[in-house]
Parts: sequence; structure tokens; C-alpha cells
Amino acid sequence: MTPRETLLGRRILVTRTSDQADELAEMLSSRGAEPLSVPVMRLERLLTAEQFRELGEGISARQWDDVVFTSANAVRLVLPRFEGSTTSARIFAIGPGTAAAAAELRWSVESLPESFVAESLAERLLKEQMAGRRLLLPCAAGARSVLPDALQRAGAEVEVAALYQMRPEEGSREQLAGVLSDPGLDCITFASASAVVCFQELAGGHVIPDEVLVACIGPITAEAARLAGIDALLVAREHTLSGLVSALELHLGPIIRE
Repeated sequence: MTPRETLLGRRILVTRTSDQADELAEMLSSRGAEPLSVPVMRLERLLTAEQFRELGEGISARQWDDVVFTSANAVRLVLPRFEGSTTSARIFAIGPGTAAAAAELRWSVESLPESFVAESLAERLLKEQMAGRRLLLPCAAGARSVLPDALQRAGAEVEVAALYQMRPEEGSREQLAGVLSDPGLDCITFASASAVVCFQELAGGHVIPDEVLVACIGPITAEAARLAGIDALLVAREHTLSGLVSALELHLGPIIRE
């Protein structure tokens, strides 16, 4: 076993969308695991192309003082490529993955919160003088109200824009059933609360075997899993994909064969 084969032989289910699964799958593969990618959800846009364009133009023209992103999906849907305007809005991000999506579009992001959940992002923003500032919060439909509520109490003018919702990926139902029936499955990973909800919808009557570890990227995802009746959870200390993989390395480790 090489130093990088920290998950050698482990069969790990990746439940991310088809266009986002590769990053986690590659991280697992590089550590000797066998990732089983079954996209349990798909992104459904809620606005027209014209509405997305108008939001992007408004950000560039500083229609809002600050724009707060809580997901990389929202970044990619509305944030235009930065063209050097000095009057553009400030950009805040909930964590490194969201910040990286903004960096790909050449936007600089204000310093990140201490932990990558809405409560910590609210604390980070409230260190600024928010009273009277116009703030845009592009997000998924049904997102938690922790952040806009805190900012409104601080006197900010908050506009929440629901850009998308996650739907179960019906085409994965049969594949998911097959993976859950696999006696060699070691772990199921969830990187969002939406993944948990969509997984439960597709899994139907299939029960997660007691010996299969369920690993969540953070406490919000873990709470969604608990509400769905999924117990014995492993929660990453750092709420990132790297943190999730590190937790698996510590908890699962490799399969050592004689």
C-alpha cells in the first residue's frame, strides 16, 4: 500500500449531480477507493435566460452593494465574468468551493467565514456595517432563512432570488437500488441536504444496511439525514469535500488484505 492509498479497496457511493460528481470521485480514486457515482438529483432552473442575464448585469452595475452566495451553483448561474469595473458589488461566499467558482469568473471574494455554514457566514457579514446596504442573496428555492433574517435585523435591504431547485434524478432510481443491494458497499456520502432528500425519494423501500457508513459534509446535511431517519452518521469537521474525504480516511481507512 502506498501513502496515498488511505482508502484502498473501499466502495463509496457519490450522490452528487452528474456535473459535480467528478471532483469527489477523483479524490476518492486517488486514495485507492472505488467511487460509485449515482447522481440522485438534478438542477432545475427557475428563471428564464433573460432573468438570469438581468441579474448578472445588475451585479456588474452594482445594483446591489453586496452579493452573498451560499452555493457554487448560484455563482455559475448568475455571476458574469468580471471585466474590471471598480464599481462592482462586493462578493461574499459561504465556503471555499463557492469562492473557487467565483474565482473562475475572475471575481475576488471577501474573506470567508470561520466555518462554512449560514450561521457563520451571517457572523462574518455582521462584522461589516450592514445597515442601509442593498444585498442580493441568490440561492436555491427553500433555502434556510438564517442568513436573510440576520441581515434584515441588522438593517440591510435584502433581496432573495430563488434561482433553482434540486429534483430527484429519476433516471438513477434503478442504478441506486443496485448499489444499495451491493454487499460490498462501505459508505454513502452526502454533500448537501438536497442530496439526502432526493436520495430518500429514489431509494423508496431500500434500507441502508447497518454496516454501511453514512458520511455528511457538514451539520446541516447531517440534520437532514437524521430527519430522514438515517442514523450512525459521520460528519466532517471541515465542511468541504476535502474535509469529507479526510473524515473517511480517519474513520474507514483502507481494507488490508493478507
